[in-house]
Amino acid sequence: MPTLEALSSDATESRPTADDVRAFRKAALENGYRLVPVETGGKRPTATGWTAGVLPEVLLTCREEALNTGILCEGLRIIDVDVDDEAKAAEIERLAQQHLPPGALARRRSNSPRLALVFRAAEGTPRKRKIGVSGRAVEVLGAGQQLVVHGVHNTGVLIEWDDGRSPATAPQADLPSASDEAITRFLNACADALGVPREGKGKSNVVTLFEAAVAQGSSFTAAEARAANDDLYAGISTGRFEELSSEVKRKVGKACLDSLDNTKEDPRDRWMQVVFAMHAAADEGCPDAYDLALEWSRRGARWTDEAAFDQLWNSYRSGRTGVGTLLQMAEQAGADLSAFWGSQARTEAVGAAPPPSLLKALSIGDLPATPPKREWLHGPHLIRGSVSLLVSPGGRGKSTFLLALALACASGRELLGFHVFGGPLRVLYINAEDSGDELTRRIRAAMIHHTLRDSDLDKLRVMGADRFGLSLMAPEKSGPTLNVVGWVALETLLEEERPDVLILDPLVSLVGGVSLNDNSAAALLQGRLVKLATQRKLAVMVAHHTAKSRETNTADAAMGAASFVNLARVSLSLETVSEQDAPKLGIAPWAAQSTLRLVGTKQNLSKPSTDDNFFRLLSVTLPNAAPPIYPRGDEVGVIEVFRPNPAISPFPKPMLDAALSVIRQARPPLSPKGGLSNIASAVSTQTPTNERQAKAIVDHLVRTGQVSVEDVSVPRAGRGAYTRQGLVATTPEPPAKGPSP
Repeated sequence: MPTLEALSSDATESRPTADDVRAFRKAALENGYRLVPVETGGKRPTATGWTAGVLPEVLLTCREEALNTGILCEGLRIIDVDVDDEAKAAEIERLAQQHLPPGALARRRSNSPRLALVFRAAEGTPRKRKIGVSGRAVEVLGAGQQLVVHGVHNTGVLIEWDDGRSPATAPQADLPSASDEAITRFLNACADALGVPREGKGKSNVVTLFEAAVAQGSSFTAAEARAANDDLYAGISTGRFEELSSEVKRKVGKACLDSLDNTKEDPRDRWMQVVFAMHAAADEGCPDAYDLALEWSRRGARWTDEAAFDQLWNSYRSGRTGVGTLLQMAEQAGADLSAFWGSQARTEAVGAAPPPSLLKALSIGDLPATPPKREWLHGPHLIRGSVSLLVSPGGRGKSTFLLALALACASGRELLGFHVFGGPLRVLYINAEDSGDELTRRIRAAMIHHTLRDSDLDKLRVMGADRFGLSLMAPEKSGPTLNVVGWVALETLLEEERPDVLILDPLVSLVGGVSLNDNSAAALLQGRLVKLATQRKLAVMVAHHTAKSRETNTADAAMGAASFVNLARVSLSLETVSEQDAPKLGIAPWAAQSTLRLVGTKQNLSKPSTDDNFFRLLSVTLPNAAPPIYPRGDEVGVIEVFRPNPAISPFPKPMLDAALSVIRQARPPLSPKGGLSNIASAVSTQTPTNERQAKAIVDHLVRTGQVSVEDVSVPRAGRGAYTRQGLVATTPEPPAKGPSP
């Protein structure tokens, strides 16, 4: 098998083998890229619904007809230099070096000056931008698009990468980030260099754009210029097509094709326009565009064979024909596409409002005489068809608890002390904060502690941040909105896995930079999660952080807007026991931070009691030592049920004896407050102790009757004695042990 360096440089013109492709894809996946299989020697993705991502097992199958590989452009900023003039292409590359950060990946091919530069997006998941026309254009690829990064170009040459740096060798996280401001400056400079209108300029008369291109040596004809003008100004904006969800794009494409009858008359020029327009739709993220166009072409009166179709499809060049051509032809044929436009169409894949005919109020007689049973799944925490919220400060065991919850539900075992109804359950746990490697360590540690085998967890599915990596919200100029790409990906995943329980951890990593204080955004997101749970009959658990300086055991502890809590059916808080309360529960103060209390913040706002649900964090050593550099395995936190017992002493006897000894010997008796430093010093010979912990020891001695707080007389030199409170041991000091006989 070739090395990754060889795969990146593509020094030979021979087509990569399936082993080559598998090695490239495996390395690129490990580097954090989201991949799609692409037709061998072409640019068309072969996977259905590829814009939502493709599972690794599908990618690594490496079918002979799909040996090219693309990367999803969501979250990236890929500069596609579509310039055929060698000098101009070199000038564009110099402008990129001038306006954009250094270190981007550079993709080329040997038979053209065209190139692509791969950056990360500075923020969010921006969509594409473009200036110029085909052969004299610069496009910035974005969400809903893909770039072929490995394999054979449709002109027959191999994809090449500068300096051996490709997605197989350079992690996505290490790519330089390009801001929209920097890209704007770059595109404006490119427009000036190419002699084409700047971005957003000159669209009132697109013919002038083509005239400018012709003046610079382009071979476009006047007819093509008029066609382009008709394409963009047919009363339908192709930009609106970009905003649609993937599923709605497919419906639009199919509706257009269904309106164009080619069974009797099938002129070749119309066939070419339709196929090219569908190819443009594919580039805009329309799934199955190739299959739809092929199916429509087969109905044509002049249909010949699939080879002719493929030849036409592969001859498409970006910029000559756009989606607007198809939309215009369909409307001229009588198609009504109005239902697909607007905000409802853009959010259809994530749950648009039902048509008015379905909105019908029910009478009492319509209601079932016996209400359906409320389906609890795990104790009082998870209920089918509802959303639960777990709130906790960062780093306090929230993820450890939720992972144990996932293992409990998937195995059907009471790992957290609560019954699993109808278990084992199908569980999908998405951790949007930790990598897959860290998630693996946590899972294996918990399995070791709870003696679970792989066969016990065959209903568990997990995803780390490097696999999901999508946001469910998107910041827009008009205000935060649902991120269609993220929701389509999540819905697709849920359709495949059909879980009973969905755990999302944590909320802050899924909102795409949207402010958590925006109550309308919170209501939009939480409302969508509630609808998701209701429609799919699953229980959703969302992990959320507490706000700073708020009490964790109150309903308003959650960070950000109130809608996160208000729209949750169950709201829970996971809090650490305070050092002050620890001894009352039979817990030493220094163990308080590893002891957690689970509180139902919508029902229980009381102080801790032994009737509450407590858990203890422990450390498990994994068997993954790698000597001599790492002689010990990783230490990973796990969680287990803890039963407090105030009847037992939380302090070892030598510590109590040391405290009692200094209390007995003090003359005058120690003050309950001022004497704490003396007690802490005495106890520190056993365990390092501060005054706060010394007070906990004193409180325990008083509570158990070994010490009392009494009024004592304290003499003062040259002045009369005064009275204050003092610590008095109620039991005599045990006799010193004599020498053994």
